[in-house]
Amino acid sequence: MSEEIAPQNLRLTKLEANKIKIVFSDIPYKPYGDQSYIKQLRILAYKHFPDRLLTTLEDLKGNSSSYCIFDNLPIDDVFGSPTGDVDSINFKNGYLSENIILAFASIVAEPYSIHFEGKKIVNDLTPHPESTNEYTGLGSKVELDFHIENAAQVYDSRGDTSPLALFLLGLRSDPDVIGPKTYVADSREALKRMTAADIKLLSEKKFIIRQPYRWRSHDSENRDTVLHSVLSGPMDQPRVTIAFYPDMVIPVSKEAKTAYDNFYEHLYDVAIGVDIQPGRLVFVNNRFTLHSREKFTPTFDKDGMPYRWVQRVFVTDSLWSFRSFHKQGERIFDPGFSTVK
Repeated sequence: MSEEIAPQNLRLTKLEANKIKIVFSDIPYKPYGDQSYIKQLRILAYKHFPDRLLTTLEDLKGNSSSYCIFDNLPIDDVFGSPTGDVDSINFKNGYLSENIILAFASIVAEPYSIHFEGKKIVNDLTPHPESTNEYTGLGSKVELDFHIENAAQVYDSRGDTSPLALFLLGLRSDPDVIGPKTYVADSREALKRMTAADIKLLSEKKFIIRQPYRWRSHDSENRDTVLHSVLSGPMDQPRVTIAFYPDMVIPVSKEAKTAYDNFYEHLYDVAIGVDIQPGRLVFVNNRFTLHSREKFTPTFDKDGMPYRWVQRVFVTDSLWSFRSFHKQGERIFDPGFSTVK
């Protein structure tokens, strides 16, 4: 793995950051993603974001960028961190960070949340003592290995409900500890190092792709016996549907397992390490860019609150994909209440 950040980044100037802070500080946060709220953020972003930032965000719509890092974003003054679904306003002096991450996301695509991933449209990711061994953003003692977010949902019979992309914004970190690192790996770079035979195997229906852990207890669909490919489309714009943490993807032949393992090794070789510090926003293209988070030992402040706090937003091309899900809010969807029998 590389520890250096690749040049796909944009740093706001102090003047740009201050202007954005003034515009977005006092907007009331609508945690269920009301359409009027998202529209307001979009309008203000197009009106007040600097041209170079708008150009970068518009370019991300083309789905050709693997990831992008934005630095020096204005965020709230933070004095704690939430656990569970408590209101973030109890731990910072406003909703600036929610407004900022949603403004960025709403230019690229349509923000949303899955109810059991986060009951609010902006998900708060902090290490939870009861979730240390979970393969989720709330875990810590296990490595969240390379994966496409909700990869199995690409093949959902109700439609593709895997995110187009995700945004990760740093709010808080331990001033005395580096990391944990988040890694991003552009599958296109890994595929360049692979043999034609391995690529062919990845493109064939030789893999069982299991649902993410949280989805298994909330969704009635069981697709654990259906075979799929984990790679499709042209190699310069591939679609990858794979997750390398345990019990997620099962190759059904020795040759497929070898290709699967080779793919992992090449992804590991091309991965870039990113420390999501406060004020840093990371865009990850979930179509062909895998991401991971190394395991870590959480640290806590004098009040027993975890230092690490990252906010996350999923985006999709169209909310139409979730038409069969129950809505817990305008943009909060629950697959456990599917209307499809």
